[in-house]
Amino acid sequence: MKAAADNGRGVDDAMNRVLAAEEAAREAVAGCRREAEAIVARAETEARAISLRAERRIRAARGIADRGVERALAELGASEPPEQPAAPAPQRIEAVVAWLAGELTGPAS
Repeated sequence: MKAAADNGRGVDDAMNRVLAAEEAAREAVAGCRREAEAIVARAETEARAISLRAERRIRAARGIADRGVERALAELGASEPPEQPAAPAPQRIEAVVAWLAGELTGPAS
């Protein structure tokens, strides 16, 4: 009878160890879950900070480009337009046309 009681006690001890291990595992999983949530929260915070910095840099770059374009347009507007060459004299045009007509209709060279 004592052996049966000792055997029952051994089974109880084994079950208690299994239950304790199971509880420890649940607590470890919960700890890992909390740690993962903290890591995700830090990553999201850092991602928002990176996004804000990128937006500021993009706005600064656009501002620089806009000012450059405005400066170039102002310089173009302030400069004198190039002078148009004077039209050749009518006699010169007639002479060139006559020469060209002779080249086109004359004997082959």
